[in-house]
Amino acid sequence: MHTRAINFSPVGDWVVSRSMLAHIAVAAAMVTSAIVFSEPAIADALMGGVIIAVPVLGAVKFGRVAVVNFAFWIALVALGLAATAFSPTFEAALKHQLVTLFLAAGAFVLAGYIAADPLPRVTLVFWCYTVACLLATLAAIAGYFSLVPSAYDLFTNYGRARGTFKDPNVYGAALGPAVTFAAWIMLREPAKRAAIAAFVVLPMVVGLLLCFSRGAWLSVIFSLAVLGAVTLVTSRRSSDFHRLGTVGIIGVVTAALALFAVMQVEQVRSLLDQRASLDQSYDVGPEGRFGGQEKARALILENPLGIGTHTFREKYHHEEPHNVYLTQFLNAGWLGGLIYAVSVMTTLIVGLRASLMNGVLQGGFLVATAAFAGLAFEGFVIDTDHWRHFFILMACIWGLADAAPPIIDPSRRRDDPLTAA
Repeated sequence: MHTRAINFSPVGDWVVSRSMLAHIAVAAAMVTSAIVFSEPAIADALMGGVIIAVPVLGAVKFGRVAVVNFAFWIALVALGLAATAFSPTFEAALKHQLVTLFLAAGAFVLAGYIAADPLPRVTLVFWCYTVACLLATLAAIAGYFSLVPSAYDLFTNYGRARGTFKDPNVYGAALGPAVTFAAWIMLREPAKRAAIAAFVVLPMVVGLLLCFSRGAWLSVIFSLAVLGAVTLVTSRRSSDFHRLGTVGIIGVVTAALALFAVMQVEQVRSLLDQRASLDQSYDVGPEGRFGGQEKARALILENPLGIGTHTFREKYHHEEPHNVYLTQFLNAGWLGGLIYAVSVMTTLIVGLRASLMNGVLQGGFLVATAAFAGLAFEGFVIDTDHWRHFFILMACIWGLADAAPPIIDPSRRRDDPLTAA
């Protein structure tokens, strides 16, 4: 498809294509996606620009998977808006649903952007997102160990690293897609790129440990398990099996060494012992996390239309249920909760099915699906409905699924980014 160039030069000899402008807009939104000290964040403004500009520039191709799933999210928001009538904090509930619509619209446009030229564009998204996570991690480490004056208060929260995020739990979970992407590079790319990926992922492993988020730890482990399992099933050459074993051993040893190193700090050792326990005071009892989830399940059965966003924490419990699936049933009723679950499951099934098929897009599918599976799993212990990386991963799967059937170019080098064996 021919892309018209736009002339920005007064002398007429420098042009920027429409597609290049779209690439710049998406790259900027991805690189800043980890800077979320407050809301709305700078990434939200840039994603708003992507939602408007990328379709105008003609850099999208919307397909059935993205359209159907976006329709699911529109219906979910509509049901959530209807249920806001029951909310004692109507303005906050309304804002929550509008933010959900904005994030879903961003995923829809990003999916269309990827579908128009899948391999280079999903690679751009993953690389830019990884850069964002690396910057957030460098800030987290600098803050946690007070390497920069006043950085501790800025980049930590209650003795836990949070980087450039508002919350340590979100920071830890946000590292999952970047760690998964780096692991895929180590499994499939040439030695030089694999070494670079290992160098990039090491500080992120340290940052993941220092966030002390049990949910994030489980999410990343789950994502890597999915990545490893699918890689094992789809590998055909003995060299691939050897690489998988080597990377697995190195990964476990590296994680163990990183854990041993940070455990030498008394503050880290004490907090790690505390966080590793599954019977925290805020987990057990009627007012704990699990007690709140019991209340939520009872309310769901009694209220088929839902009780409205934030009603649970305002009237029935001191916090949200810490389970995104229960939250959606509370926010949007039985139908809304079912729609959310169907969209998540559809996205997972589409991504996993494609991940099992060797082809030029297999790597992109597998990285996005494995990382998304980790977040879907973590949703059982925390509310993930407004996590930006959740929507980015959904967009990647939708966009790849809507791309034209991949034709494997025999001239394509094996070391191209995200190209499967």
